[in-house]
Parts: sequence; structure tokens; C-alpha cells
Amino acid sequence: MRRLSISVTFLLTALAAGAAHADNRCGYGDFAYAAQDGVAVYNVSPPTGGRTYFQGDGEGCPGAPSCKLKSYLVTQDEVLASKVGNGWACAWYGKGDRHTVGWLKTSDLIKSAVAPSGEGDWLGAWRFGDNQITITRDKKGFRAEGEATWKGPASVHEGAFKGRIEVKGVAATYADPEGTEPFCSVDMRRVGRYMVVADSGSCGGASVSFDGVYVR
Repeated sequence: MRRLSISVTFLLTALAAGAAHADNRCGYGDFAYAAQDGVAVYNVSPPTGGRTYFQGDGEGCPGAPSCKLKSYLVTQDEVLASKVGNGWACAWYGKGDRHTVGWLKTSDLIKSAVAPSGEGDWLGAWRFGDNQITITRDKKGFRAEGEATWKGPASVHEGAFKGRIEVKGVAATYADPEGTEPFCSVDMRRVGRYMVVADSGSCGGASVSFDGVYVR
């Protein structure tokens, strides 16, 4: 009985450690998936002015000196944050074709007011890099058509989806017909002028992904 108790305790400890490690993840995919449960716009405002540096999600991060990245932001830069807690926010910053994701101190951020969004705000051609998602509406509801591309050193892989989407306020979902293999699903969430997208990982060729922050 004692051996069983020790084994169970070890297992629970390992699971807790794994969960804790997973909770500190803040890469592009982590940000996009977490955003489907909630995302907000913030402005950078370090209490002492100057710079606020992104931190990575390695062992002991965020918070340890080794977590500090070279990328930084300055006062009034605009970011999106999708996972906030314990004094840190998993944040995305983009300018042109350059994008950065990492942990930022919440003490260096001020939440921005965002105007209410209507159904018509979904419509249009949304772009993220070479990816595009076009949303239209007819008498039966909303439709989306997406195209994604991954460019490797010696090949190009493509992905696509097309069909009805279910829109509920600031969230929308596309899903292939039941029984489709591989099964593609795409979640979209709007905030301000942005649309954050996360897919199932089965919407195209190898390395193809719709994950990202889209604008019109």
C-alpha cells in the first residue's frame, strides 16, 4: 500500500509540474489558442518610461534573468494579450510583417477601451502575412474562405477551407463536415481592429497554419 501511495504521489506531482510548465507557454500558437477564450488590447506604459522587454517561456520563465529577450516595446506601443495572470501577460505585437510574442509584465500595460463590435464588422478580407480569410454574408448567414501558405527553402505547402461559419458575438467557428479526414476546424475571435485565429492543425499541408493575428 505504501508503494502504491508513493507512486500515486509521484504521478500527481509529475502531472502538476507538467501543467505548470504548460501554463507558462507563450508562443505564437499558445497565444492564438488562448485568445479564443478571451483577448484584450493594451497600450505599453512602463511606470518609469523607457522600455519593457519581452520574456520567453523556457524553464523558470517568466521572471528569471535568463528569460529576458532582445525584443522590447516602448510607451504607447499597442499589444494584444490573451493569457493574463500572476503579474504577466502573454502578448502579441505586430508592425508590418514583423511579429513578436512573449511575456510582458502587466504593470507595464494599460488596458485600452474597445468600441462595441457589430456583426457587420466581421465582413471583409482579413490578412496575416501570406494568409487570407475572406468573410461574406448572404441570406443564410456568414461564409468564410481561407487560404494559407507555408514557404520552405525547397517547397511550398498550401491549405484552405471554405464554407459556413457560426458567428456568436465576437467569436466565430468553421468546421469541416462530420467524418471528414483530416478534420479542419478554425476558431476566430475579434477584438478592436484585429481578428485572432487558431486552427486544428489539419487545414493543409505540412507546417501550414492559419494561426495568427489578422487585420483588414
